[in-house]
Amino acid sequence: MSSLSDARPEAAPQTDKAQPGAPGRMAAMNMVSEAGDDAQEDGLAKISANPLAEAFSRKMAVHAGMGGLPVAPEDLAATAGRLRQTRRGEPGVAYVHLPYCESKCLYCGFFGGKYTEEAGAAYVEALIGEIEADKDLPCVASAPVRALYLGGGTPTALRAGELERLLRALRRSLPLADDCEITVEGRTHNFGRDKMEACLEAGANRFSLGVQSFNTRIRRGLGRISDQTATVRHLRELCSYERAAVVIDMIYGLPGQSLSDWEDDLRLFLDLPLDGVDIYQLNIFTGSPLAEAVESGRVRPAAPLSRQGEFFEKGALLLDKAGCRRLSSSHWGRTPRERNLYNPLVKSQADCLHYGAGAGGFLHGYFMANLRGVPQYIAQAREGAKPLAMLAAAAGHRAALRVILGQMELCRLNLDELGAALRSDRQNPPMDAYALYAPLLDNWQKAGLILMNGPWMELTIAGQFWNVNITRALIGRLRHINRERSQ
Repeated sequence: MSSLSDARPEAAPQTDKAQPGAPGRMAAMNMVSEAGDDAQEDGLAKISANPLAEAFSRKMAVHAGMGGLPVAPEDLAATAGRLRQTRRGEPGVAYVHLPYCESKCLYCGFFGGKYTEEAGAAYVEALIGEIEADKDLPCVASAPVRALYLGGGTPTALRAGELERLLRALRRSLPLADDCEITVEGRTHNFGRDKMEACLEAGANRFSLGVQSFNTRIRRGLGRISDQTATVRHLRELCSYERAAVVIDMIYGLPGQSLSDWEDDLRLFLDLPLDGVDIYQLNIFTGSPLAEAVESGRVRPAAPLSRQGEFFEKGALLLDKAGCRRLSSSHWGRTPRERNLYNPLVKSQADCLHYGAGAGGFLHGYFMANLRGVPQYIAQAREGAKPLAMLAAAAGHRAALRVILGQMELCRLNLDELGAALRSDRQNPPMDAYALYAPLLDNWQKAGLILMNGPWMELTIAGQFWNVNITRALIGRLRHINRERSQ
């Protein structure tokens, strides 16, 4: 997995998973424009007896708060050069994008091409060139990297030697913190002991594997290769090394998936020696391969949005009851080994160094993304040039945005802390958080989405399901007031 969005690279991503690439594997220009459109909505929920199903008519884009002003193409090189020559003031993260997969799953919008040994070798060579060319820049060398994420695509599609070589190049070239979280994303299929050991020997200490469902019938309908038995065997094998956190992604609302199927999946997760799990909602977009498969009858219907809240509620309550630690809005840890450092940092707009075709990052208040076309990316990387495709200045109120995005990942928001962040922004008039959000807070309490506990706005289970809508509304209200004052 690494990204951000309901925005689309070639086809829309089919889950509500926030891609860790920040913006990572998505079309950054689409992200910038689409985020602004969603922020126009007022965020008021429907008041009903069933907020899980009826609070809103649709889910908003996954990454709230990503709007910004694109830098003109003629100014891109100069602006990027200035940013890259500026020291970072705080620890950050790094994202590396591997676009290839062995096969394309119907729900996925991030397929970057079928892996071949020749293509993989050429790509890794160019990728290491980009990494090493940047290593002495002030924006890279000036502060630690707390978390490093290899996403895709499917990084584990690479050969063992390529994975090891890439990881060692990253460890040589980046100022990784002593306790840096180093994640390799992948699939269980064709992730044998040679690749597991190559990653571990090169320093990987966390694996994030896209299981989605253990149910063989459901997996086959999605285009997954391994059956349940093989998937479980691979996971046990990886866990047996006891040298890295092993976490999995699970999707609810899949075609043909019942609530009992979903519960069976989560109970199997709990029976395995895994360190954590992400649970994500399936979205099916008009015209996507999955939508066409459902419409043609090749794939059974998926749960509608009005029922997906039931899946989320069952999953959240089951994991909480099992003693798992809530580490983000969609992520639970089972053991102390699972820290989940990367995702909360990148979602709260920590500086993110980025490498690879289509990779996106964040630096000194700017979003940036590399060329998505692999041939174009390789050509520029071989010449020693940073293969940037776009740059956009983040919207105002960055301190307040970081409070909202960071705290809402934990399903709560401290209005006193948000107010202090709003007052610290000298570029905009001071605002009182309670007054600014009074209409929304009143509505959300009546709709059963939040509870107020002193300065804390805490999300109910229904509020957690609609977290992104609520987060977008918080940001949209802030920007709407600013626009009114500037007119």
